[in-house]
Amino acid sequence: MEPPPRAPNDQARAIQFPTAMRRALEVENMRGPLEGVRIIDASAVVSGPLAIRMLADQGADVIKIEIPGQGDVLRFVGSARGGMTANFHMANRGKRSIALDLSQEEGVDLLKKMAAKADVFIQNWRPGVAERLGVGPEALLALNPRLVYVSISGFGPEGPYAQKRVYDNVIQAYSGVTDVQSHPEIGEPEPVRQLLCDKLTSITVAQAIASALFARERDGEGQHVEVSMLETAIGFLWNDNGDEHALLEDDILRVTPPGKLYSLIKLADGFATATPLTDSEFRGLCAAFGLDEVARDPRFATLPSRMQNLQALGELFKNEIPEAAARLSCAEASAALDAEDVPAGIAVGVADLHRDPQVEAAGIFVESEHPRLGRLRECRPTARFSKTPGMAGGPAPDLGEHSDEILAELGLESEIPRLREAGIVG
Repeated sequence: MEPPPRAPNDQARAIQFPTAMRRALEVENMRGPLEGVRIIDASAVVSGPLAIRMLADQGADVIKIEIPGQGDVLRFVGSARGGMTANFHMANRGKRSIALDLSQEEGVDLLKKMAAKADVFIQNWRPGVAERLGVGPEALLALNPRLVYVSISGFGPEGPYAQKRVYDNVIQAYSGVTDVQSHPEIGEPEPVRQLLCDKLTSITVAQAIASALFARERDGEGQHVEVSMLETAIGFLWNDNGDEHALLEDDILRVTPPGKLYSLIKLADGFATATPLTDSEFRGLCAAFGLDEVARDPRFATLPSRMQNLQALGELFKNEIPEAAARLSCAEASAALDAEDVPAGIAVGVADLHRDPQVEAAGIFVESEHPRLGRLRECRPTARFSKTPGMAGGPAPDLGEHSDEILAELGLESEIPRLREAGIVG
């Protein structure tokens, strides 16, 4: 079945913005703070592509390198329409694509020509692959000393796991994330059921690239930036879940990490969560659920006493509080908890997020017409810049959609037929 034709760029980018966002976009520079920055994105799946998509949203010109006839594997993963997946679009919107065969020497030469004129080059191949291709950091920095070269790997360039094939769940297991997620009653490790480590790595990489570009503005020199998924995940986990293991003396007061106490409270028609940390918050929770006598119990009256009676507190959250909460609807519980100023929230289903009044007021989602996916709802760029706001990029590209355009920019317009015939470019 033939995919539908792509719409013109102006039609594809016709995004509907809420009023507040529309006012922000009246600012003269709508391209974002990274306008003029060119990025060569040779990464695939999520960790690299999502990082660079964030920068594309902020105005960077991104050229995505893909394998002819195959492309990024994310093109085939997840809900799809018209020959494209929503996953691929959301990790690659606003980019241009060139299909380039890097198994051929001339394909590698073309990549080098692009990198020589770029500000950033990124890849997430296994350690050693880039060097074997001749596009490692030393080679490309020799061609372009101002280049910010980014290498993402699962475990880093050295060590016994360096050459292991990696996906998000593998890093969750090795980093302690599945241990932290252990079921409190059964004690067996559990995964976080989303691509947590991939996305954390993306955020870390995007921040590191911005820092490296800032450093380059000071000294005029590029550099090699290395980010491993394992180190990212452990660094993220350690701050609160590694605190007792960070203290190496013998006389340690060991306290359960706050996140270990997280739970959901079942209501009559849904679920809620609450964190009654201070004394007033705890009294408020008890009042909201009609348990004033519990708040007067000496074991729970103050934060120190609650910390000394954690087992009894745990029993309270297993028995009395759930019984009282089960009699309230989500609306009733929310109103009662808010009236007592308790940090609490109703669990919102992913399918209902766009209807949440706070989400609507913040303009978190934007809608557009995508040439393949049709009507599309996606998140706007998270960071809001007052002078250089940027915007959600246009449609993710078809495989090799911009090959001719990019080759022409390299001054190779006359070579396009030969390069296509040789299968170097798709």
